[in-house]
Amino acid sequence: MNANEISQRLAQDAADVASFLLPQGKRAGQEWKVGSVNGEPGQSLSVRVKGAKAGVWSDFSSGESGDLLDLFMAVRGCSMSEALRDAKHYLGIRDTMPEREKPNFKRPAKPTCQTAKAGALEWLKSRGLTDETIAAFKIAEQVKGDKTYALFPYLRDGELVNVKYRNIAEKRDMRQEGGAEPCLFGWHLIDPKERTVALCEGEIDAMTLHQCGIPALSVNAGAGNHQWLENDWERLQRFSEILIFFDGDESGEKGAQEVVRRLGIDRCKRVKLPEKDANEFLQKGAVDVDFQEYIEKAQPMDPEEMRQASDFMNKVKALFYPAHNEDRDPVLRLDKDLDWFEFRHGEVTVWTGYNGHGKSLMLSQVQLGLVDQGERFMVFSGEMTPERQLKRMSKQASGLDRPTMQYLDAIGRWVHDRIWLFNVVGSAGLDRLLSVFLYASKRYGIRHFVIDSLMMTDVPEDGSGAMTAQKEAMRKICDFARRNGCHLHLVAHPRKGADESKGPGKLDVAGSSKITDGADNVFTVWSARKDESDSELDPDKPDAKLELHKQRNGDVQHYTQWLWFNKAAQQFATNSRRAAVSYVPFSGQPEVINPSSEPNT
Repeated sequence: MNANEISQRLAQDAADVASFLLPQGKRAGQEWKVGSVNGEPGQSLSVRVKGAKAGVWSDFSSGESGDLLDLFMAVRGCSMSEALRDAKHYLGIRDTMPEREKPNFKRPAKPTCQTAKAGALEWLKSRGLTDETIAAFKIAEQVKGDKTYALFPYLRDGELVNVKYRNIAEKRDMRQEGGAEPCLFGWHLIDPKERTVALCEGEIDAMTLHQCGIPALSVNAGAGNHQWLENDWERLQRFSEILIFFDGDESGEKGAQEVVRRLGIDRCKRVKLPEKDANEFLQKGAVDVDFQEYIEKAQPMDPEEMRQASDFMNKVKALFYPAHNEDRDPVLRLDKDLDWFEFRHGEVTVWTGYNGHGKSLMLSQVQLGLVDQGERFMVFSGEMTPERQLKRMSKQASGLDRPTMQYLDAIGRWVHDRIWLFNVVGSAGLDRLLSVFLYASKRYGIRHFVIDSLMMTDVPEDGSGAMTAQKEAMRKICDFARRNGCHLHLVAHPRKGADESKGPGKLDVAGSSKITDGADNVFTVWSARKDESDSELDPDKPDAKLELHKQRNGDVQHYTQWLWFNKAAQQFATNSRRAAVSYVPFSGQPEVINPSSEPNT
């Protein structure tokens, strides 16, 4: 939870919080009165405990004021990060999702350089930056032959985390330290008690804003790369207001939208300057008061639901003419792309099929195809342990029955930042699932989520009230996908059929009809369940089929894809050769044991 959310929770119990922090005080109407933050006699400090301003306090003798998080800092003399920690402990709040193991980033050695002078110093001063600003950010200079580089050190918690090298004569000649942690630039100059910070696209923009009295941080790799967000997530939770100073071009707008979505619309404001960026505005003669004017004009970004019709015309063109230069959603990919179906953000897909016919296996392969297209997944399977899920996925990812240890290491590296698992075997609460999914979407940019299956949640299958509960569950699932621009894959079991010689249809899904009514897409998976001992087995006859029964927003409403099965690789293929594919590049020579590709599901 961020500072705004914690502050709001504290304000709900303002009287109790005030008495906890200032036990020497007394209740006086709608206020808690005390002499000072140190508990001295008198009534110069007042904490509002009721009404619209509950949680607001002022010390009229010292001029200090703020919300209850500020009061934690004032009473305990601590930083905002420490105040957040103490407030969470007081409220009994634990983080939604346990911290995962940190990636093993490499801390760079101190580069060979000198204090900025001559070329680099003059270049920075020509951008309107002062000697004091350049020294504060510890900018250095490196000369290689006839090239001069300005060095921007990324300093955080007393450590050198990264270094960016910029050729002062050629912007495209720019690099960062290999293997270093993607993070924000400028942390060492942010006051530990600061509640407001600006985010911008470049180091020089951050230096510009700092020079004008605005605490600022810069992303390390432009508006379209958000790796820094995951690594600096906890540090950003302390800020109640985040001013987004991204550039005014198309990529800046797109990047700002994504940052606001993930950091929270409640605390982010988009600052739009009359020039492309902060430094260009400075060079055109802007001073501190000019920047403050545009900060005051800044507004929270419009909700994603509120859009002008003209914003969608490029997507309309793409619907008529798919070759138009508009990004397409990822397609259904098995051994090849099946472009009659796209996985659109903001939708729910229901997967169903008889027990043992391979619906979860199919969905696992579909996940790999989506990950191969750049998507990130989080999976809940209450029926399988994480290691069993990953064993099956490793076969599919490699296209081998038994990949070598080295190949398994490669697969582990490949899935590391692509696939997350909800580590619960057995039933899980749906609300808890969706809260963790929301956290994962915001912090790690995960866009695809799997619930396998609804019967493994606390939603009742049958009995009194079951239909109503299932309807409400589907409403929550669809609302989650639409509000957060995610795609949620839901496995639903069909009613038991008297004959499994043909696959179930959309109306055969067990439980409430709202499950398929609410879904945007419905797939069924059916297997021929061939007997390997049958000597008359026709190897060219399909082993299974994937059938699309519903696609609310696509041109194709019904489609049957016949499939063949590679038992060793646990993969479905679109041709009778049953050739396995490898999703994970591997340069070694993996050992193949039992490489049979005879059909069997």
